[in-house]
Amino acid sequence: MELILKSLVPLTFVIFIGWIAGVRKIVDSKHSNTFATYVMSFSFPCLLFIKTATSKMEDLINYRFVIGFTLGLMGMYVLTFVLNRYLHRRSLSESCQNSFVCSFPDMAFMGIPIFMVIFGESSLISIVIGNIVTSLIMIPLTVSILEMSQPNLLKTNQSKLILKVFKKPLVLAPVFGIIVSAIGVKIPGLALDSLKLIGSTTSGVSLFALGLIMSADKVSLNKSVLLNIAKKNLLQPLIMWGIVIAFGISGDWAKEAILLCAMPPAIMTTMFAVKYDVLKVESSSSTVLGTVVALFTMAVIMHLMGIGA
Repeated sequence: MELILKSLVPLTFVIFIGWIAGVRKIVDSKHSNTFATYVMSFSFPCLLFIKTATSKMEDLINYRFVIGFTLGLMGMYVLTFVLNRYLHRRSLSESCQNSFVCSFPDMAFMGIPIFMVIFGESSLISIVIGNIVTSLIMIPLTVSILEMSQPNLLKTNQSKLILKVFKKPLVLAPVFGIIVSAIGVKIPGLALDSLKLIGSTTSGVSLFALGLIMSADKVSLNKSVLLNIAKKNLLQPLIMWGIVIAFGISGDWAKEAILLCAMPPAIMTTMFAVKYDVLKVESSSSTVLGTVVALFTMAVIMHLMGIGA
């Protein structure tokens, strides 16, 4: 229990500080985009590059984990899309956006600080893999569907948008890191120290930014939001638990896969909702309330997996 508290209490504290800063106007919530850009374009990519470039290839290419985790993420995406489209009779764009909210875990903002405490630096590999799956499969698929649903005057070139996703530092950093690891290049000590200095700021800044973003989002509690939270925080980790057993994934790899899927919706899902003007309040409410609920549901899931026992 002490380990669970060590991973969740500091996280809650920093998110709360960010939220207070936004509510009290100490830091204008509009600056949350700047903090998010810093994390997603600078500090987190540096952290991902260091970890992949200094890891052994056999640790980076765990086929069972890669396939199983991909099924856990995309399986939830497809399941939610089908339910929304054919059972709830939602539009194509609403079905897509809801699927995005219910299947894209907040690996960057919440995953890093929690995993660093519980599993150590080696666990960042699972976050790297998750980031690659969402960046190369889930995000381009979501962009394509939402773009197809836009009025003709608002449509943009899909190939350019998808290429833009592939060119993001979050995607390129681990790819270059894997290449460096594969060819056995040794990174100079000064370069490593420089990258580690900026990479080490990821956890604190990302959690502060999360609190700042939460302070500005409108929150509405209704049936759809509660259902989204139940799907994301409870159903997805249960699905991943079944996949872990079916694929014979064991040890920390299994725990990391389940715990990543237990995390609340990523902030990026709300950004998509705003950009494409679809389910904006539902998406932001699911993210904000889902983050609060996740602090408790993740603690229960950690206990069930024997973390901190």
